[in-house]
Amino acid sequence: MKANKFFAIAFAALTMVGLNACKDKNNGGDGNEPTKPDQEAELALNPTSLQLEVGQEGTITATIEVAFETSNPAAATVTPANDGKSAKVTAVAEGSAVITAKSQGGQTKTCIVAVKKAGGEGGAGNAIVAKRIWPIILDGMTAETNANLIAGDIRPDPENGNNLDIWAAGETYTAGAGTGANYFGNNEGYVSLIVAAPAGWSGGGFNIGKATSLQAMKDVKDAIVANPDKIFLHIGMKATTEGNHEFYLFGSDATAFNIGKAAVEKGSVIGDFTRDGAWHGFDVPMAQFANVISGISISETGQYVLSFLSGGTVGSQLNLDAVYFYEKK
Repeated sequence: MKANKFFAIAFAALTMVGLNACKDKNNGGDGNEPTKPDQEAELALNPTSLQLEVGQEGTITATIEVAFETSNPAAATVTPANDGKSAKVTAVAEGSAVITAKSQGGQTKTCIVAVKKAGGEGGAGNAIVAKRIWPIILDGMTAETNANLIAGDIRPDPENGNNLDIWAAGETYTAGAGTGANYFGNNEGYVSLIVAAPAGWSGGGFNIGKATSLQAMKDVKDAIVANPDKIFLHIGMKATTEGNHEFYLFGSDATAFNIGKAAVEKGSVIGDFTRDGAWHGFDVPMAQFANVISGISISETGQYVLSFLSGGTVGSQLNLDAVYFYEKK
């Protein structure tokens, strides 16, 4: 991690929202006998989140046979295919819906669908669907509306020690506009950075020094370790430029994952998004990092909860909103 020098950027207003993802691996039958329900291969979904406009359709595919259902048919319907492993999702109206896939053996995985109006920039149809959340970026209006869901607040608070740091003395990114509708459709701003990269790389992170936020980090770490399949990290992103972005958690690059076409340095690529200036949501399952996270100690003197690298392509945009850990319902 190239964090030799940094400066802190204070943001008066920040914003954010949520979506889901799932883990992928196989085990179970030996290939010679029919797989029994209690021995079935592990269920995974692809994709684990969808952004659709009203009238659009998408497809969800499972690794094994499942039954599909939607939590909100007024926003999105789901129609299973004959193969038993895939389904068509149809966007009906602005809003959000959770598509649940359940196997014969009782496994469940979810895909969160956010629906926006046709031709819209996005945001107005997004909503937080969760049992509880720990926000890193979330605007004031959305935080107030969802106050009952906030289990711990990890947002920037420069006066009390929570800062968004840009590494290498602030030279690797310059500030972007950060104006207009955020992920939730509110005009309260969002984090916007543009790669300057005089040294050929760019990086930064959310450094936590506030006592209550450090406690919130410990709480979400404990939640991940105790119930890894239930905890996700939601990230809202938009851009009009190409570029790859790497993220990692709790100061450990062993948790690295990438959004883009390729890894910046390490970790897997979980997906990419259309660079159309509209908001897109990603839900990152914490189950894949639970073993690493279990061994991380949360410092009493300050620690990065989320760090990022964006390579050295000058002009590449990193726009972030609706960044939070959440426990799915």
